[in-house]
Amino acid sequence: MTGPHSGPPTAAALPTTRGAAPVLRLVPFAFTQAFGRPPAGVWSAPYVLRRTGSRAGAGSAVALSWRVVVAAAPRADGRLRLGSIDRPDEGVEVDPRGDIGPVPEWARPVLAGTTGAGGLDLLVHTDLPECTGLSAAVPLACTAALIEAAFHDPEPGDARRSRIRLSDPPLGAVALFARLGHVMVFGEDSGAPNHVPFDPDGLGLRFVLAVPRRAGAAASGPTTRQIAGSIAEPARNARAAGAIEARPLPGADGPTIAVVPGAALAAVRRALVHTYTRAGEPAPRVLSAALGSPCARAA
Repeated sequence: MTGPHSGPPTAAALPTTRGAAPVLRLVPFAFTQAFGRPPAGVWSAPYVLRRTGSRAGAGSAVALSWRVVVAAAPRADGRLRLGSIDRPDEGVEVDPRGDIGPVPEWARPVLAGTTGAGGLDLLVHTDLPECTGLSAAVPLACTAALIEAAFHDPEPGDARRSRIRLSDPPLGAVALFARLGHVMVFGEDSGAPNHVPFDPDGLGLRFVLAVPRRAGAAASGPTTRQIAGSIAEPARNARAAGAIEARPLPGADGPTIAVVPGAALAAVRRALVHTYTRAGEPAPRVLSAALGSPCARAA
């Protein structure tokens, strides 16, 4: 346990730090088990939701409180060793100076966030599976880039963030520079996004995510969206139940994201569940989140 003036815990101490978030205790513990030594640092980054605009164009986006957490330690041999709590049988070890070869899908954004400046051991945990329609690629790439810079780049933190190369610059900028109580608005050019006040917490709003489940259908069988109605039906029912915004997200089974006043949370949850159960499908997973903070080092 840390005292009132002892500062934040070290990464190695997080597993036994009273009051630390469970995931921040789990990931460094699992890192030690996987790599045989404690991590030198732990980072966390938010999932990013594009609220308006297309992938390549102008629009706005927010950081959400769902996050990825990555524990890391530097290596002297230049190699990258990557592990995932969510995919324990898919470890990766590569030399970025040579031919990397095929890697699991989850590891690609981690590798994309690094430049080969130095070796690393990394262990990843993600709050959401890919079927939710919210990708972990952006927060993982941002986190990997900051970790590599922290161990193998003498530049100060702000300079690191401003020069990080990302595959999706607008959303990456949101993950790196988000502010609580703001939405980030970006134009067609590559200039810095603007922070515009947007405080859903203060307004009593939550982001609600409904993720359908398949009822043991064969891979070639109908998808949930075909069984439960059109991909727009869950969003339409959520709005009818009190959501002020609702729309489908990309994904084979049609996840739905909604912005919901606190007083309507129960009604919207019931409407989303009923959309599927009345068609004989399992109830979807219904998750909620607030706005999130930017990518940061936790220990």
